[in-house]
Amino acid sequence: MSAGPSPVPALVSRVRAPLRVPRPRPGGGGAFEHGPLARVIAATSDGWTVDYLAVGASEELAVYLEALATADPAALDAGGQLAFWINAYNASVLAAVAARWPVATVFDIPGIFTSLRLRVGGRTLTLDDIEHGIARRLGDPRVHFGLNCGSVGCPPLRAYGEDVVAELDANGRRYLADERRGARADGELLLLSRIFQWFGGDFLTGMRAPSAAATIVAALRPARVLPAVRPYLPRPLAGLERVGFLDYDWSVNGRS
Repeated sequence: MSAGPSPVPALVSRVRAPLRVPRPRPGGGGAFEHGPLARVIAATSDGWTVDYLAVGASEELAVYLEALATADPAALDAGGQLAFWINAYNASVLAAVAARWPVATVFDIPGIFTSLRLRVGGRTLTLDDIEHGIARRLGDPRVHFGLNCGSVGCPPLRAYGEDVVAELDANGRRYLADERRGARADGELLLLSRIFQWFGGDFLTGMRAPSAAATIVAALRPARVLPAVRPYLPRPLAGLERVGFLDYDWSVNGRS
């Protein structure tokens, strides 16, 4: 397992100035076709692991990325935008790792989050732009149940569509039912994924513009996230009151 970024810079990066996020147009209810991504994932992944050689050979993923490049996400309603940006992030990670396969960790790809330039929604963005500048500021902390950065510690990989809220709920429950990655008991201590440490402020506030203060409060008092987390926990864990965090596995989620 390769080490991830230092927690302090990671916390700082998560509350940086946002990009301008186009809001849904009045009456917006357009659709974007996510079927190609859903088929790629169904053919190459069980959610936890990915066959990156098969991903790299997928013509459907290339077609999907081309469609993302020229799409107009502002024409979508709120749910449509949430699905669009999660899927855009996940598809871009799939393509980036597949293009450089094999790698031991996504950090073996120089600048994968900060420098790799992506064309999405008519703009040139990085993965950090999509995650921190757009997706998190759509106002639903469950976005963290959907974004998959190509690492073993991530929530399960899947595509999202018209039922994005229900799909995120289901993925959150699947993630937290996994003792290796999501949540498990250690005596009377509830050990959660470090996602709830790094992004605890989002779960505390659900804010469209995540605040540094909420992030710090969540890091110092981790039990504050429990009301937001309990609906997704397996029943035996839901009554625990003390919170700690699991080690996060940054190993790439590829099949050997």
